[in-house]
Amino acid sequence: MTTLVQGRLARALHTARVAVKATLINIRGRLEYPGDFAFEIVFGILWQSSTLAFAAVLITRFNGIGDFPASGVLLIVGMRLMAHGLFTMVYGNLSDALAELVEEGRVEGYFLRPLTVLTQILISRFNINAFGDFTVGVVVCAVGIARVPIDWTPARLLYLGAAILGGMYLEAAVQLPIAALMLRSPLAHGVGKWLDDIMATVGNYPLSILPLALRIAFTFLLPVAFIAYFPVLVLLGRAPEQGPTAWIMVGSPVVCYLLYLCAKRFWTWNLTRYTSIGG
Repeated sequence: MTTLVQGRLARALHTARVAVKATLINIRGRLEYPGDFAFEIVFGILWQSSTLAFAAVLITRFNGIGDFPASGVLLIVGMRLMAHGLFTMVYGNLSDALAELVEEGRVEGYFLRPLTVLTQILISRFNINAFGDFTVGVVVCAVGIARVPIDWTPARLLYLGAAILGGMYLEAAVQLPIAALMLRSPLAHGVGKWLDDIMATVGNYPLSILPLALRIAFTFLLPVAFIAYFPVLVLLGRAPEQGPTAWIMVGSPVVCYLLYLCAKRFWTWNLTRYTSIGG
């Protein structure tokens, strides 16, 4: 058992080293065109300009949304954007890059290399504009942290970081099954974009302002609530103190990662049944 664990750990570390080296090479290659590199970062920031405008209006004009304080809403927006920025950095290739690979019949070459197909897809290119998403998220989250009435102990800061990572895994858990279906039909790419738009829109608001049916849908069908809303409820002390709901909200980062593992299994299952466009 010990040997098996050591072997898996060694493979994981090797994969991580390769991924880091490939990412650095991709970034170095993009830096050959510094103007283009800077433009993509600025474009990522401008793409989120509506979010910055929303945050500014919320701070200057309103005390909150519904029964939710403005500082809490800012925390939701900042955490979601940071999670989305990390998702775009790490898993962004599950969308456009994979669609191109499938349409051009180039996925087959990835089966011949020692790294997993998923790892090769993820490190095939680096999405520079993700820096813009992440930067806006950091700014909004910092403003929310400064304004929210919370005693930021090390435990709460660790929970905040875990929740942001959990949000990244939750987005991956939503997009991985779509990517798996994309192996069979590139038309699934449109579904992934649609879900991404819904999560980007709904994820910026406290779900308490929505009707009950939508709150249920965005908790159990498209689990947007786990990205930032539930963690912020926990940080604000608004989550139930006991019962299954309390455990689910507190354990949101764990729930996100478990959903990711399930999605990854679905991806692997579909990969074993992949058939190229040439038959």
